[in-house]
Amino acid sequence: MPKQLFLATLLSSGLALTASAVDVKSSRRPSDVVEREALGVVRVDVHERLYPDRWPRPAEPGPISVPRGVPVTLQFAVRAKAKGAAQLSLTGNVSGKPRLHWLQSVHVEGNTQGSLKNRPGGAVPKGWMDHLVRAAPFDTLEVLVESNRMPMDPGRTHGVVLEITVPRDAKPGTHEGALRVTLGNDEAVAPFTYRVHGTALPDPLPIHSVHWLWAQPFNLTNGKIPEWWSERHWQLLETAGKQLRRFGDDTVYTPLVNYRQPLIQITRREDGTFAFDYSRFDRWGKLFLGLGFRYLSGHHVINLMHVHMGGTFVIDEATGKKEPLLKDVKDRAAWLAFLPSFYDSLHAHLKEKGWLGNYLQCQYDEPRDVGLYKRLTALARKHLPGVPTIDAINSARQDVFSPLVDMQVFNLIGLNRYQKVAAQRNAKGKGVWLYHCTSPYPPHPNRHIDCYLTESRLYPWLCHKLGANGFLFWGANIYRGADEYKTSIGPFPNGSQDPGHPPGDSWFYYRSPEGLRPSIRIVSFREGLIDYALLTMLAERDPDTVEKLVAKVAPSIRRFERDPVTYHQARAAILEALDKP
Repeated sequence: MPKQLFLATLLSSGLALTASAVDVKSSRRPSDVVEREALGVVRVDVHERLYPDRWPRPAEPGPISVPRGVPVTLQFAVRAKAKGAAQLSLTGNVSGKPRLHWLQSVHVEGNTQGSLKNRPGGAVPKGWMDHLVRAAPFDTLEVLVESNRMPMDPGRTHGVVLEITVPRDAKPGTHEGALRVTLGNDEAVAPFTYRVHGTALPDPLPIHSVHWLWAQPFNLTNGKIPEWWSERHWQLLETAGKQLRRFGDDTVYTPLVNYRQPLIQITRREDGTFAFDYSRFDRWGKLFLGLGFRYLSGHHVINLMHVHMGGTFVIDEATGKKEPLLKDVKDRAAWLAFLPSFYDSLHAHLKEKGWLGNYLQCQYDEPRDVGLYKRLTALARKHLPGVPTIDAINSARQDVFSPLVDMQVFNLIGLNRYQKVAAQRNAKGKGVWLYHCTSPYPPHPNRHIDCYLTESRLYPWLCHKLGANGFLFWGANIYRGADEYKTSIGPFPNGSQDPGHPPGDSWFYYRSPEGLRPSIRIVSFREGLIDYALLTMLAERDPDTVEKLVAKVAPSIRRFERDPVTYHQARAAILEALDKP
């Protein structure tokens, strides 16, 4: 339907359109004009950071290109003069299942200042602010709350995220619709357009992804904390799994024999041998594999006996009492002597369940001790045959560490520096993954709350550029006692937020009474995963075009596009090329 006819149809239906909803030029007006309207709404780019105290620039006109089988995600800014609960609804030619969300704000009390040194209001290293979105302190709209009703405060900017999942059999073509916002007697409408292409996204995606899920009940809800492994705990885990899978993860970080209430319960028999109860582990595997995850990734075995990983406890068969496995948690030799028994049992159970192809074993994160890593690898290869190991390796001793791991996870600077190592691994069919955490620092990209949202979309592009087929991040939901809505600096294990981790570095999901909610950052990251899949498809037919597109988006790991329009244009170009017979 032509735009003029579509808008005329809306007018004839009795809807009151604000000037900002229909006129691109008038929508580029100063915020004081917005504030004079009773209710204003405008579409903004999905990668535009929204702030309650600022009115954003509107999105560039034109349709958003999307393949079949994925969500098209749109963002809107709303402002009103009155307080109340706004009703959100859709009109028009929408093909697919829609989901409406309003955006809840979070507080950023300090900018990114580096690793282990972030403080509220702390000094930012020289030149870094040129690469960050805004100087702290500030509030930003970050958390997606699924609902068709949105609380409104007068004179403040609010945000709406619309997600429309396009069916895999959808008919290609242009679709037009509008977001309608109603507050009391006032209504405002913002139109949108998206174009469905003939290409369908592959399933599964050609890139793996994991944001480590921390399964403790207090990391899953800010409502009433349930007992470990109660039905409510399992419900919250299922909610978390659905959210992680919805935003592209196919690997779930899986506890093992750690915690007082472990996933795999150990009994020490009277003769000193061990029995392992896998009933909870089986329920975990059935849950996450049933949600579409490909891999269960076991927690790092070198840390399982440590307090920060919950410790390892056993039930003494003679007394029925629960006690620590080790008399001294620093007794590494005793722990290494225990591992073969556990590994032999785990391997037999995985084989019985048919899950050997669905399990990965983390050993030692960012190892420095070569001798210890060699010993761990030897134990895994002997007692977990056929199970790939996966670890972040950022040591300069690539010649030593790289041959010892099946799926090597590089940091950004390391993967860029050791391209020869990555190429050799890819040629042998060995895994190459990418990760980041508190680093890298500006001018390199990151995904902190004070980074541009396009940097979240960029990371899968960097995976493609640098030859990685997997992505790993350490913190989906690790709060350590913080209220993630009131503070963004991530606590250290001892609870310190002064200093602490950079804003948002410890979580990409936010707790609610019902479970985890996604962030706008993970929305942007999912757009990058879609781009990666499309780039991989096109590379099989036209690698030269793919190379040019990637070079335009990310000439290097220090020079890359932040303008959302570049990403939309690249997506459209890829789909146009794939649509050709």
